[in-house]
Amino acid sequence: MHDGAGVKFVSAELDMLETEPGGRPVRFRYEGAEHRVEEIVREWQDYGFSAAAFRRDWRTRRHRNYYEIRTDRGLHGQVYFDRGVKPSSPRAWVLLEVYE
Repeated sequence: MHDGAGVKFVSAELDMLETEPGGRPVRFRYEGAEHRVEEIVREWQDYGFSAAAFRRDWRTRRHRNYYEIRTDRGLHGQVYFDRGVKPSSPRAWVLLEVYE
């Protein structure tokens, strides 16, 4: 688990190349390089509300799966999968931050 020191905010959408059947990340492309996840340090889900949410109902909640990961290329950081609110919502993998 990361202690919070040396954090670089990234917030870049990833090209996820492979996930496990349960949805955990396996391989992705970031800045032109392919990364293979060697370790998932921890994982959690976020069902909270955005600070900017005017109305607090299910449509304004976040639906994200977060993972603290280490890759074969030495990247240690946090990625999340934004599951969207409903089946037609866009889905995206995002590299949120990198630990230096």
